[in-house]
Amino acid sequence: MKTNVLLTGVVAACMAVFGWQGAHAQASQPVVVYQAFQSIQYLPLYVAIDKGIFTKNGLTVQKITAGSGAAGVAAVIGGHADFSLQDPMTAMLANLKGASLINVANVVAGVPVWVIAPQDSPVKSLKDLNGKSVATALPPSTSTYLLQRLISDEKLADVKMNTVQIGTELAPVTAGRSEAAALYMPQAETGISQGYRIVYAFPKAYPGGYAFSTIDTLTSTIKNKPKMVEAFVKSIGEAEALIQQSHDTAKAVARTEFPSLDPKIVDSAVQRLIDQNIYAPTPEISEQAFRNALALQESIGNIKPGAITYTSGVDNSFAAAAVKAR
Repeated sequence: MKTNVLLTGVVAACMAVFGWQGAHAQASQPVVVYQAFQSIQYLPLYVAIDKGIFTKNGLTVQKITAGSGAAGVAAVIGGHADFSLQDPMTAMLANLKGASLINVANVVAGVPVWVIAPQDSPVKSLKDLNGKSVATALPPSTSTYLLQRLISDEKLADVKMNTVQIGTELAPVTAGRSEAAALYMPQAETGISQGYRIVYAFPKAYPGGYAFSTIDTLTSTIKNKPKMVEAFVKSIGEAEALIQQSHDTAKAVARTEFPSLDPKIVDSAVQRLIDQNIYAPTPEISEQAFRNALALQESIGNIKPGAITYTSGVDNSFAAAAVKAR
C-alpha cells in the first residue's frame, strides 16, 4: 500500500511538472519578423533568436528574409508579419501612402557605411574623389543616398557613381572600373583585409546616432497585442546588452549565421561594428537619431519637411520600459 501511495505521488508530481511545461509551451506566442536582408548589421535579432532570449520571454520567433526593406514593410501591412526590420524611413514612406506603422526598437544605431580604396589608389581623401568613379549599391540604398549627400556637401566635382547590386561593390574596383567603393559590412572588412584603406567612415559623421535600422509594427498590433510587443522589444534589448557585455558571444552567433564567410572576417567585422557604436546599446530610438535618418530622406526629396515627425514615427514606451527593467 505504501508502494502504491508512493507511485501515486510520483505520478501526480510528474503530471504536475509536465502539465506545467505543456501549459508553458502553449503559452509561447508565435511571432513572425521579416528582415530586409540577412545582414551582419542585424546581429541583435540573431542573438535574440540563437541564444534563446525570445523563447525565455515567451515568444517563438520565425525570421523571414524579405529581400528588401519595402517587401518587409509590405508583409507587416498585409498581415503576414508582426514586425519588420529595415530602414525606419521605409515604414514612414508607407505611412505617407496610408499605412499605420510605428517604430518600436532600434537595432542599428549608427551608419555602417565606409568608403574604401586600394592601398595603391590615388584616392587618399575625400577631395581625391573629384573626377573619380565610386562603386555603390543600386538605389534605393541608404549607402548610395548618403554618398550622394556627401558629394553635395563636400562640393566634390564630376564624381561618377557606378551603381551595382548590393554586396558586389568591390568587384568594379578590383576590375579597375572604379577607384573606390562605398559599402557595408562584411564587404568593407573583406576589402580592408585585402589591403584596402578607409577613405571615409560614415559612423564618425553622426556622433548623435542614426536610426539606420529599426523594428516596426502596426499601430493596431500595439493596441491589440501589447504584451507581445513588450516581450519582443525586451528581447531585442537583452540581446543588445549581451552583445556589449560579451563580444565573444556576438562573434560566435555571427559565425553561425554566416557560415560561408571567413570566420576572421566575421570576427573583425563584428568588432568594428561594436567599436564604432553601430549596434544599438539599447532598443530606445532617440529623437536625434530618428531626425538624422529623416533628414536624409528630406534632403533627397523622398519626404517633405514636416510630413513625418518623431512623435508620429516612434513609440519609445516599450524600449524605455525594457531599459528601466534591467
